Amino acid sequence: MSGEEEVCEVLEQDQEPEATGPGQFYEVSEAKAKKSRTSRSSRAGLLFSISRVDRMLRRGHFAERIGAKAPVFLAAVLQWVTRETVDVAGKIAKKSKQHCISPSHLQGAMQKCSVLRHLLRGDVLGCVSSAGPQRPRVASPSKKKMTKSKKRCPTQRRALARSAAAI
Repeated sequence: MSGEEEVCEVLEQDQEPEATGPGQFYEVSEAKAKKSRTSRSSRAGLLFSISRVDRMLRRGHFAERIGAKAPVFLAAVLQWVTRETVDVAGKIAKKSKQHCISPSHLQGAMQKCSVLRHLLRGDVLGCVSSAGPQRPRVASPSKKKMTKSKKRCPTQRRALARSAAAI
C-alpha cells in the first residue's frame, strides 16, 4: 500500500451516509447551511440605506418605540424626494446647456415642481395649528411723523388692532 491509497481509504470512511428514504439522515450542502446576507435596502429594492435611517431614527429620540417598517418607508420617501429633485434639476441644467447641476438648478427644481414646493414649504394636509386662526394685520401709521400724543403703549395698540380686526 502506498501513501495515496491510505488517504483515499480514510476519506471514504469519513463520508456521511447518503439519504436512502424519507425521514433518514441526509447531508445538507454547506452553501445552504450558511445564510446569504442581504441588506434590508436590497430586499426593499432601495438605494438609500435603511439601516442608517433606522439608526438615525433611534438616536434622534423622535419616539419611544419605532416599528420595523418605519425606516423602510422613510428611506423610500427620502429616495423619492431626492430622485424627483435631481431629475427636475437635471432637466433644468440640460435646458441651460450645462453639464453639471448647480445649487441654482436645485433651487429652480424646488420652485418648478409643485409637489416638491408643497412638500418643502411645510404644509401638511389636515394639520390644524394649535395657535388658532391668525388675525389680519392692520396697517399702522408711519413712524416718521408720529408725535408724542399719538404714541400709545403696547396694550393700547393691541386693543386698537383688535377693534380694527372686528370691524
